[in-house]
Amino acid sequence: MQAWFGLKDEHADFAIETDLDARLFFGRLEISQKLDSMLKRSFRTGNPPKFVLYGDWGVGKTHTMRHIEYIIEHNNDFPARLVFRELPDITKKSTFQVAHGALLDALGFELAKAWMITFLTRHPTDAKDIIQDKTQSGDIAIAFWSLVGHGDTSRAAWDWLRGNNLKASDIKNAGLGAVLSQSNELVRVLQMLGRLCQEAENRMLIFMLDEATKLSYVQDQDAIYHWTNALKCIADQQTKEIGFIVSGSWVDPDDMALPLQDEQVATRFGNSHYILLPTLGEDETKEFITALLAEWIDAAKRSLLRSLHSGQTDGEAISDSTFPFTEQGLDLAVRYACRDGGITRPRDIQQTLDDLFNRAIDENRHILSSSYINSQINT
Repeated sequence: MQAWFGLKDEHADFAIETDLDARLFFGRLEISQKLDSMLKRSFRTGNPPKFVLYGDWGVGKTHTMRHIEYIIEHNNDFPARLVFRELPDITKKSTFQVAHGALLDALGFELAKAWMITFLTRHPTDAKDIIQDKTQSGDIAIAFWSLVGHGDTSRAAWDWLRGNNLKASDIKNAGLGAVLSQSNELVRVLQMLGRLCQEAENRMLIFMLDEATKLSYVQDQDAIYHWTNALKCIADQQTKEIGFIVSGSWVDPDDMALPLQDEQVATRFGNSHYILLPTLGEDETKEFITALLAEWIDAAKRSLLRSLHSGQTDGEAISDSTFPFTEQGLDLAVRYACRDGGITRPRDIQQTLDDLFNRAIDENRHILSSSYINSQINT
């Protein structure tokens, strides 16, 4: 496919890779502008970004998350340390500890330890008191202090901060208390990590939790309350140490997992911070495909292919911006992609293109006219 349609050397097909192509964001101008505005306001005021992305399956939530990550990491006005993690598998009784532990895993023990060393250097006499005052817990203060230790004690302290159940001998050796299980305690650990990040790197700590759709599986009332209280604390404006961006596959806010639609949580995030990623209409789909072609196709290769196969236009106009489609062919491909009620999704667009382009190769076609596409979609 690369040679057949003149793709750039780094592209074997027309598929968008969530990670590798994070800088690209097609057909979403309004959403892009809104996200950019929210990020600018957050970093201007020092109030970490906190919002929920939601939409139907295949509308590009994970790609949007990665795009946000890319924008922040490549903008000097947005100094932040981002921690991206997909929500692990959970059960009906899973508490917020599942997400908490996963986020700490993504952050990493070694980085947290390095931050703590910097913190101790800056606060050689009162570090433990500062942490205890910040977290309202002597046990949490001891655990953070113990991160700079050696061997099993240091690792035990980290596992304890993750909310893991430890052996009694490990708890005793590290001087720790009972398992860290309360939702507000887990959030205070996240807040303290945000404080350490700010002091060590002068950057805002932002947690990104993808695939939160799984949270809908939680049915136990105690577990739901645990999640609700944790998210309430995180989303609160007074929690300025950390940002939190979450995504999930819901079409309507009323369908969201109960903790995210709880009034205590929703009012703290703010209604405007629940951002719907809508399906794409024909105009957005045409913009998406045109932008994709412009990014993927090599200009020199395109020029050669157009000259070699001009007879395949079937008398229809063609331009660099539409190749390998004619102009009428592109319009028909857009309508075909939106055949489900006039709308489609980025995932479905890519599948449609893959189907049409593979058929074209099988039929020895380098240019797809409307008459050719008609012959394919009506068979």
